[in-house]
Amino acid sequence: MQYETIHYEVANGVGLLRLARPERLNALNLTLVAELASVAAAASRDPALRALIITGTGRAFCAGADINVLDTLRGPADCFRFIENLQTVFNAVEDIPVPTIAAINGVAFGGGCELALCCDFRLMAEPAKIGVPEIKIGVLPGAGGSQRLPRLLPPALAKQMIYFGDPIDAATAVHHGLANALFPVDTLLDSAWEWAERLAKLPPLALRSAKLLVNGASLHGLDNGIEHERQSLALLFGTRDAKEGIRAFLEKRAADFKGE
Repeated sequence: MQYETIHYEVANGVGLLRLARPERLNALNLTLVAELASVAAAASRDPALRALIITGTGRAFCAGADINVLDTLRGPADCFRFIENLQTVFNAVEDIPVPTIAAINGVAFGGGCELALCCDFRLMAEPAKIGVPEIKIGVLPGAGGSQRLPRLLPPALAKQMIYFGDPIDAATAVHHGLANALFPVDTLLDSAWEWAERLAKLPPLALRSAKLLVNGASLHGLDNGIEHERQSLALLFGTRDAKEGIRAFLEKRAADFKGE
């Protein structure tokens, strides 16, 4: 399928989604949000997909919502509908069942930061910055930033980012666990591919279960989470992949996981 504001391709089980509005620093307009929803739905249905990379084209990851779009909103009702749609799409990105990697090649501000927060991993280029500057125009993060940042950062730092609107650099993001690693900008995508290819070789059913368990850990009590973990492990033990993994370990060879 051809898209206007996104490039999407899949090779050897790894998907690459590029935001493609470089002249607007990949800012989110209505077309890009709709196309992002389409890709998220396609990725969630694709049985061959094992991992997904999201990155930006040009010098930015995503500069957030396009101000031209925000300027067209006429009152609270328009704003509510726009934000509701954005939240629904970002939730769909978060719910893609395979591991997702945000390769943050440049600024990730506002909605760009919030899109990155929906991914399982965040890899950052050394010059990149990430933040939620919405308070500087009199509003607040509206695509999950006020909820996901405090779940990923110490509360004091999350409040600092949200209250002041100032971004943090890649090294600070890694130091506080918001990002997994930083790389020179010219090797970022290659490094993201290496991560994705490693994930693609792991048992997909186990990875999907792991994603559900980890994402649900902050939403359920410990007892419920332990029960879900026990049930997941029991079900996985009956899969062909588990049998292949055990045989491969005993035979001292690489496992060939099929997602069965």
